[in-house]
Amino acid sequence: MVRREGEGYRVIEIRECKYREVDVLGNLDEVIRDLGQPLFFVKVGEAKTELWDLLNDCRFWEAHELLEGIWRGSNGAERKYLQALILLCASMIKYRKNRGVSDELMERALSLISELPQDLLPLLYVRLGLNSQWGHAVNNT
Repeated sequence: MVRREGEGYRVIEIRECKYREVDVLGNLDEVIRDLGQPLFFVKVGEAKTELWDLLNDCRFWEAHELLEGIWRGSNGAERKYLQALILLCASMIKYRKNRGVSDELMERALSLISELPQDLLPLLYVRLGLNSQWGHAVNNT
């Protein structure tokens, strides 16, 4: 069991999947002392990983943040598609926290996707893959 608080820090959230993600506020040295050395650190807004790698590693919060950055500059069908992916990531974040997928978030995501023309979906998927590096550039300027 991970301690929820220590001297100089507070654990905000814990998510389990391929890795255990622990969101903390406070003194990182204290966190490392109490919880051990992490495999890696990710500071909010500084992820440099590709979208597909984040999804494959179950790092849905970071994928959610990356998608939101791309979504802000999108419109039309692409915007709706990205919103659906963001909702799917949010549902998986909830699942990782308490092993209960958010039916409401999943239903909203599937509803958005169902509104899109079927022949457009593969094109949006490819475009997102090609533009995921572009999303990093937008977020890091």
